Amino acid sequence: MPGSELLEEVRDLGDATSDAALVARAAEGDAAAFTSLVERWKDRVFRLALRFVRRPEDAEEIAQEVFMKLYRAAATYRSGAPFEHWLLRIATNTCRDRLRHARSRPETVLSQTTANAQAWLDAALSGAALEIHEAEAAREVAADLLDGLPPKDRIVLVMMYLEGMSASEVAEATGSTTAAVKVRALRARRTLRRLASAVRQEGRR
Repeated sequence: MPGSELLEEVRDLGDATSDAALVARAAEGDAAAFTSLVERWKDRVFRLALRFVRRPEDAEEIAQEVFMKLYRAAATYRSGAPFEHWLLRIATNTCRDRLRHARSRPETVLSQTTANAQAWLDAALSGAALEIHEAEAAREVAADLLDGLPPKDRIVLVMMYLEGMSASEVAEATGSTTAAVKVRALRARRTLRRLASAVRQEGRR
């Protein structure tokens, strides 16, 4: 029937433009398919990278590196796994490598930050959910404090409290377990609380 044939054509078109199909075509050397993947996911990767660096140009550099790794590893992707989880694992590993080589930055005096920044910090330390605008308003103070955390701890906090991902989603993206992510998040919040307390005391002197 004409109607069923049209439906089948639509289904074929949808399959052809799925992430899994585009990765498979990119693995075979299809440059257009790879370009489509980049266009579809570049903002997501850039936003994540910007959580770990101060300058947009550095985040852009990280994003480019992520997609270069994606292209080289395209043949290893297995379509049974969500593409986003696979991509975020590449992205988080790239960000973690960058953090390991980054130099420590001076601590910020919290008394000089905005009310929104201090509200963000209080919410983060209590484990409360964060509104995006609050997180953005406090990105500088958050970055200063997060710089004091080990890369793995920082990645977990950023993904859970800035990106709004669940513990299970973070586990998928980092190759860990949900239980391990929860434990790491709890430990990281405790470390962040100690850092914040030290900075506050320094600011009062």
